[in-house]
Amino acid sequence: MIKATACAGAAVIAALYGAPTFANADTITDYEVINAPAMKAAKASKAVLTEITQTDNYTVAVGDYGVVLYRAAGQNEWQQADVPTSVLFTSVDFVDADHGWAVGHHGVIAATKDGGKSWEVQLNGFEFIELQQQHFQNVVDELTAELDSLDGSDADAEDELAFALDNASFLLEMAQAADAEGPTKPFLDVRAVSQDVIFAVGAYGTLIRSRDGGESWDILDDRLENPDGYHLNALSSDDQYVYVAGEAGQLFRSADLGDSWELLDSPYYGSFFGLHVDSKNRLWVVGLRGNIFVSDDQGDSFNQIKLPDNVNINSVVDAPNGGVYLVGNAGVIGWVDTAGNIKQMTHSSGAALTDLVAHDDGRLTVVGQRGVLEIADFESESSAQTQE
Repeated sequence: MIKATACAGAAVIAALYGAPTFANADTITDYEVINAPAMKAAKASKAVLTEITQTDNYTVAVGDYGVVLYRAAGQNEWQQADVPTSVLFTSVDFVDADHGWAVGHHGVIAATKDGGKSWEVQLNGFEFIELQQQHFQNVVDELTAELDSLDGSDADAEDELAFALDNASFLLEMAQAADAEGPTKPFLDVRAVSQDVIFAVGAYGTLIRSRDGGESWDILDDRLENPDGYHLNALSSDDQYVYVAGEAGQLFRSADLGDSWELLDSPYYGSFFGLHVDSKNRLWVVGLRGNIFVSDDQGDSFNQIKLPDNVNINSVVDAPNGGVYLVGNAGVIGWVDTAGNIKQMTHSSGAALTDLVAHDDGRLTVVGQRGVLEIADFESESSAQTQE
């Protein structure tokens, strides 16, 4: 999903840490953040945070400048994890209490095996560029050989191959051009389907998959029907499908863990920022201008839901007492119960909110532009605002 902007993150980090310093400050480049360990700060919980999740052991949040925070169940204090990179993390996902992945800017993917207390980088942007170049060169070579082998008897097959070759050649040229530009592509969401199978999506149609827990990665961009290279912002999955959503209403699903993808009939042609499969196996898709859609048939059809305020909606999570919570810009938090009834509150900060976790005792922990925000009782606060 699209998270807090880099410029907002830079302002918050400057206030918390001051100007960052490195060993070779005179020769620092934008890409040194890839290998610069995240700085520790007493007020790290006030940094721009983009996503938060909850495991059996910890609540874990990620954000700007490589900040990863974790907090044990029943505790109030956050601890800052040891992280070997300072990139802006955009997303985090755990498959169990120990194993999780975080993705971010400059093509970085990091993993943890201890519940979020320490992390290691599994992929960086320079390695990602090499992967793209190798992959698309192989695709171009294979399509060229296949096209050359045709005898002209099937014009439709030749046209289809020629189109695929043009697309692959364009993607190869873009990957080769990245040598001069550097690793500029951010990853925007990550989904751990299992301890082995992990997906990440990002800018300009980026889709990658690992089948060995992040030790190696496959490029899948060309398996999607996305010739314009729209940004891919969100991932989710259920027992049958993996889902991808992005700009221009792009919605895809795969029934074979990413080997092939189906372009779904989208209910909206603006940007989607979040995907979620709830406890009832309903698929939620949310995005620009308050557009919220839910599907009871795994994306074959959708119904629209409206919050009172049409602000960008960034994330959806299950509510412990049924239904789902949603968060968005301008401090908006919504709850849709199992009957479809809607309640909304606006946080006093008015900040852009990007994600939340809902605790069994009714508390909400929300993250976004102002870092961690705690809401003791959504029911009371939303009812009070409604009465006002």
